[in-house]
Amino acid sequence: MNRRTEPNGARFDLRRSMRVPAQLPVVVQGKSTDGIPFADPTRAVVLSAHGCLITLSESVRLGERLILRNVASREEQDCRVVHLGEFQGGRTEVGLRFKTAAPQFWGLEQTPPDWKEVFS
Repeated sequence: MNRRTEPNGARFDLRRSMRVPAQLPVVVQGKSTDGIPFADPTRAVVLSAHGCLITLSESVRLGERLILRNVASREEQDCRVVHLGEFQGGRTEVGLRFKTAAPQFWGLEQTPPDWKEVFS
């Protein structure tokens, strides 16, 4: 999601915060590529202070704005689609970036050390 390429073509990783594997229930709201509103219950499978990786049954475009709701807390975050990955079992991997960093959104008891630096 945050990969950059150096002038010589070598790739290096510029992740803004560590990723955490998870299976956290969320609901994603937005409009499909044909303009029809949807609400898709799914799971965030990778979390970070700046966004997540989910799977969606709906078709979305890069740059599209979506709303992500944490089922447990009912808190919502404005997101942008920043990655479209593999399509398997009727679902597509979708990377979402929060409008602003929100490490507290996930409600995790323990977070990676660099998530605390987001608010330093």
